[in-house]
Amino acid sequence: MIRSIEVWLKIIIVLSGIYILSKATPIYLPIIVSIILAFILNPMVDTLSQWQVKLLNRKLGRGIAILIAFTVTSLVIAITVTFIVVPFIHEFDNLVKNFPGILKRLQRLTIVIQERVETIAIAKQLPNVFEQLTSSVTTFSIDLVRKIINSILNFATGIVEMVIVPVLTYYFLKDWKYIKESTVNLFSQRSRKKINSVIEEMGSVISGYIRGQFLVCVVIGVLVFCGMYSFGVEYPLVLGLLAALTESIPIVGSIIGAVPAVLLAYTVEPALALKVIVYYIVINQIENQIFVPKIMGSVIDLHPIAIIISLLIGGQLFGIIGMIMAVPTAALLKVVLKHLWITEEDR
Repeated sequence: MIRSIEVWLKIIIVLSGIYILSKATPIYLPIIVSIILAFILNPMVDTLSQWQVKLLNRKLGRGIAILIAFTVTSLVIAITVTFIVVPFIHEFDNLVKNFPGILKRLQRLTIVIQERVETIAIAKQLPNVFEQLTSSVTTFSIDLVRKIINSILNFATGIVEMVIVPVLTYYFLKDWKYIKESTVNLFSQRSRKKINSVIEEMGSVISGYIRGQFLVCVVIGVLVFCGMYSFGVEYPLVLGLLAALTESIPIVGSIIGAVPAVLLAYTVEPALALKVIVYYIVINQIENQIFVPKIMGSVIDLHPIAIIISLLIGGQLFGIIGMIMAVPTAALLKVVLKHLWITEEDR
């Protein structure tokens, strides 16, 4: 009887927690940002905390290491805002203003191509194809960047959240072991070993994915910016940042990021568009053959079919954000399901 009451109490507590979390969606953003920052900064904090201070004859300590990491991060953010974000906003504003003119140039070039290949039956459909492709892709890209800019601005104006994020990040970095142990202790003695394994593996997967994806996005963004700038394609900073952002969408992200660059190059001349296509293909091959294996390794360990299905589900449920979160979420679910279904005897 007592055992039955305990089970029902646990069920009620879990359901109450799920209900509260479903109603408290505004708190998710600062928590998610804090967790991401904690995973990114953790290697730096681990290294700094092990430094030996000769004057004090002891190690630097985790608390001071976190403060140093925060200082370095603040400097990086300030430099990024000054030299990347501000010029990007100015360049993107110019792109929005000049967008009608870009569409007209694309239409004129399409008419020229139609006149040159009018003997081909498909030529009659070419203007419609280009018009639909241009409007859909460019609208998607601009809407994506606009949403990102609005999110950044809204985030920056949320003073409370700006205070909460560094505080949460500090405690995630400082007391992660305590938080993990406290969570594990909520379960029975028999289950603690398995729960601890699940948390450790989930932490390893998500930290590896976040740091690896962040580095891959930065590298791809820099390569695209340098390539578009050297080719003379307009708005290279916008294209570079768009490539970096869409890179976080597996499989289709690189294609989404490439299409606006190809269309902008096409407004100059078709030969330049061909060069841009070849350049993006080369980048994609370098990414798949060098960057991803070296940086990401086997962190996710998901079959391409599972990745595609998770992308479709994430996109259907939550749009672009869902597609970005789909793969790490699927990887975490795989860890949980593996530990739930595979018993010690099965291993």
